[in-house]
Amino acid sequence: MSMMEFGKRTARAAVCALALALALGAVVPAAEAAGPAASAAAKADVGEVLFEGEHYLKAPPGTVLKYGFERSVRDPDKVKPGFKDVVELTLEPGEAAAKRNVIVTLFKGPQHRAAGPFDNVAFNPTAILMLELHLGDFAKLLGGNPRYFKNAIRTGMREAASAEPVKIKLGTGEVDGTQFTVRPYVNDPQKARMAAFSETVYRFTVSPEVPGLIYEIRITTPAPDGGAPLVEEVTRYVEN
Repeated sequence: MSMMEFGKRTARAAVCALALALALGAVVPAAEAAGPAASAAAKADVGEVLFEGEHYLKAPPGTVLKYGFERSVRDPDKVKPGFKDVVELTLEPGEAAAKRNVIVTLFKGPQHRAAGPFDNVAFNPTAILMLELHLGDFAKLLGGNPRYFKNAIRTGMREAASAEPVKIKLGTGEVDGTQFTVRPYVNDPQKARMAAFSETVYRFTVSPEVPGLIYEIRITTPAPDGGAPLVEEVTRYVEN
C-alpha cells in the first residue's frame, strides 16, 4: 500500500468536528479554556486532520510552501547519518478553488529524490512525504515490511492519538494550534524485536493559521538512558 493510498483510505471516514474546525479556519482554545473542545480533539482521527479538509485557505496558487528538515542521530555508525535540507511545495491552480496541483522538491542536496506531483488535492501532502521517507528507513533498519509499520501508524492515528492545544510562533506573534501525538508501537506484538525503536513517537502540530495547515512533524526515538534521542526527524514550516 502506498502512502497516497494510506492517506486516501484514512480520509474516507466521516470528518470529525475538529477536522471541520481546522478546515474552516476555527482555532483550538487554549488549555485553560479547552473544555469540551479538548475532549473532542483527543478523540479525533489524526488522519482526518492531515489528509482531509481544505488546507490551502491561506495558501493561494503561486505560493511556495517551504519546510526545513533536520535528521539528527546519536550513533551514525548504527543508523543512517543525519542531515539538513529543505522541502518545497509549489502550488498551482487545481480544478476547484480549494484544490491545488502540488509540485514537490524533496530535498535539494545529495539526499534529493523524486516525489509527486500531487494533482488536484485539497490537503497538504507533506505528512505523506515525510512518513514515506521515514518508514522506508525505519523498515530497512529493523528488517521489517514497510506495510506493517504503515498499518500500525494508521491504526494509531485512528484509535490511540492524543491531542493538546499549543501556541505556535507565526510572524511577529502567536497563533493557536493543536499537537497530535501517536505512539503506534508501544503495544505492538513485535515490540521486543523492535527494542528501543518501539518507543518511537510521532507528533504532528497543525494550525489553520499556517498556510498549508501543517506547522511541524516531529518523529523521535528516545534513548533508553534518557539522553539524546537515538534518532529524531523534524520537518518545520519556514515562513517566506
